[in-house]
Amino acid sequence: MGGRSVTIAIPVRNGANYLGEAIESALRQRHPETEILVVDDGSDDDGRTVAVASAFGNRIRILRQPHGGVAVALNTALAHASGRLFSWLSHDDLFEPEKTELQVRVLERVNRDDICLFSDLSWIDAEGRITGEQRLDHARLAARPRLAFYDGLINGCTILTARDLLLRIGGFDRRYPHTQDYRMWWRLTREATFVHVPHCLVRSRLHPDQGSHRSDALTENGAFWIDVLDGTSELEATLVHGSRERFLRRTGEFLRYRSPNRRVADRADRMARTAAAEASVSVVVDIGEEVEAARRAIASIEAQTRRPNEMVLVGSATILQALGREWACETVLRPTAETRPSARMRLGLTAASGSYIALLMSPDRFAPEKIAAHVDLMSASGCLFSHSSYRSRGATVATGSFGGCVYPEILGDCHIEASTVMVHRALFLSGLLFMDADAPLAASWIEAASRHELAGLERPLSEIETPRAASEAALLLAWLRASAAYRGHGAQLRRLETRLAASAPRPSRGAYSSGAGHDRVGRSNAAA
Repeated sequence: MGGRSVTIAIPVRNGANYLGEAIESALRQRHPETEILVVDDGSDDDGRTVAVASAFGNRIRILRQPHGGVAVALNTALAHASGRLFSWLSHDDLFEPEKTELQVRVLERVNRDDICLFSDLSWIDAEGRITGEQRLDHARLAARPRLAFYDGLINGCTILTARDLLLRIGGFDRRYPHTQDYRMWWRLTREATFVHVPHCLVRSRLHPDQGSHRSDALTENGAFWIDVLDGTSELEATLVHGSRERFLRRTGEFLRYRSPNRRVADRADRMARTAAAEASVSVVVDIGEEVEAARRAIASIEAQTRRPNEMVLVGSATILQALGREWACETVLRPTAETRPSARMRLGLTAASGSYIALLMSPDRFAPEKIAAHVDLMSASGCLFSHSSYRSRGATVATGSFGGCVYPEILGDCHIEASTVMVHRALFLSGLLFMDADAPLAASWIEAASRHELAGLERPLSEIETPRAASEAALLLAWLRASAAYRGHGAQLRRLETRLAASAPRPSRGAYSSGAGHDRVGRSNAAA
């Protein structure tokens, strides 16, 4: 069979009641290069299941094995399949005729081997009558593919993927007769990308005899989700829901309201309450050119109510040597002759290991509650990018009221100072910060805002000796004009030009307002 060939595996044990309908639906597939492989998993029903399969003659292949469970049967199918692509069909479910053909076309368009397709489905009752549909949010799943697994949205019979991909990650785990598919999807989140096909391609039968209703299945399912809570890293959790705390809260809600795992949901809630306090924090410091100013900046970090796990000091080797090493915080030194601010920040972020990373440019300083306030807000809201108001020469500059979905407005009014910013490490790893060493610092804030919501804290949490944003406006305008991605936002670029012509920055939405206010996050985050 060729590169478009598909194997449909049908594992079955004592399934004579529905098996014939399942095989018929597989044979009705419009895709021409399709093989049907029935794996009889030790049926002991006096030969009735085997008789149903045998009635289809050479239109299908039949493999028989001692009873080992669904995982063993699927692994047998993987080992003997002729198709390059693999899918499976439960003996009591049905494929729509276009299922295989449509999914093969999608894979051909994507043209990658690390893709696992899944689709919407219809529910049917014991007699085959359609009782409802599961239609998923395609745009949401396209933006965050891992939600397919973490929100429990994948029905195994809807998948189509490369057989070699499943073999490469070890096939299905035979130790888990009821959650072998969930464990497979969990491993695939680290090896592949889930792609949703927005069509109902499977009819999933609900009936009282299903094994998932048994107490041992429920126990195994609970143990599986405990493994997920404990085994999902900070970075993985952030890629799903923006922070580990938010991931734990959302997973707890899913387990409480869409599964029978109430005790595991309680565990998720307990873990969420401590997630912000347990998150690691780094501070990247551009030490500048004055030793005493750098010492004051470092002292403001060590005076934090929540001390960071590490400082990364970037700058001249001479200045670093003059500073000494008598600091309470774990410190990483990155000597460099580089003078461009974006290049220095990139060097520091590359060296930082914390999940949350605050930026500080000497001679600026932090207020004592700076790190705690940023981490608490970002952890609770799931924002990857935050900034605050600041104090300069005795006055409060309330830039922190600028928050939410600020793109493309930020193109014409970007007053964010680097020493007010904290980012999540995932934002840097995604390639949105300081990739262009010659670009102004504001270019990174714009790149981040074009993809993510901005969280703003109205409290002045940094002391900025000389604000830099206004002095970079001309360089920013030149950078924006040179980038094809921003040429279509003429109104915003004209506003920036006007600011430059007037030589006085105009406030963005609330950028220079006064008053106590409240911390600003995107509406979707605040409401979630």
